[in-house]
Amino acid sequence: MQSPLLTFLRRLEAQNIWRVTYNALPQQQYSSTAVQDQAEEPSRSTTEWYNDESLSAQDALKLLVARIQASGPVKQHHLQELYQRCRTGDELDRALKLTRLNYLARGALEQHAPFSHRTSKALVSQAMQLGVPEVAARALEHSAEFGLPADSAKEATPLLIYYSKQGDLLAMFELYEVMKRRGRHPGPDVCYVLVKGCVDWGRPDLARTVVQEFRDAGVRIREGTLAYMERRPTMGLEAALPSTAEFSGAIMGGAGGALAARAAPR
Repeated sequence: MQSPLLTFLRRLEAQNIWRVTYNALPQQQYSSTAVQDQAEEPSRSTTEWYNDESLSAQDALKLLVARIQASGPVKQHHLQELYQRCRTGDELDRALKLTRLNYLARGALEQHAPFSHRTSKALVSQAMQLGVPEVAARALEHSAEFGLPADSAKEATPLLIYYSKQGDLLAMFELYEVMKRRGRHPGPDVCYVLVKGCVDWGRPDLARTVVQEFRDAGVRIREGTLAYMERRPTMGLEAALPSTAEFSGAIMGGAGGALAARAAPR
């Protein structure tokens, strides 16, 4: 039996998602009576909503909110299909809110295990494809809130690579700090990604600091990582990098002070 508090939280989450969805499209109703039938009585439909290619992410979101309210949590593959159906960052952000609603609904049934890595991977992948990495970063940083796996290395590494290619070193190091707070120190693959990002964008000094931190944590540094530090920058411009103050404010754990000091203008 679910507690009154949990019932109240579920109701608030559902109302918030409904409000955001309908305010965005005040004149839009369900695209067909079949969609409404699926939301009210899924068993009456011979096919699931994700088999209807014409169904928008907005309609799918409404359908799933209604289904969760009426029948409890939906299976994870509904979330994965919803992420893939999103075409804007705003839609993906609402899909993330629905992920939390579904997790709360699972809690009402005393199902407290997190969603699978496949679900969080689908979210991160779609966020990168849509060019909204901040949605994925928020989901990974607050994974417990959304019911996503706490050990986020599998999902965080592709996002690190994304930031590295974009030259967003500040976001790259912020995500690295999130990974470190998960307990186990990231491994040699993460070290290579960080070093490559620093070198490619003109900060070999930061790369050396990263390598030293990984060595201090007992991580074996690969020869390819050390060799990459000797390369000349291929894409970076100093003007495109965060300021020293930004690095100081964003990276305060571990070697954060050393990284900020290394980022100071000479």
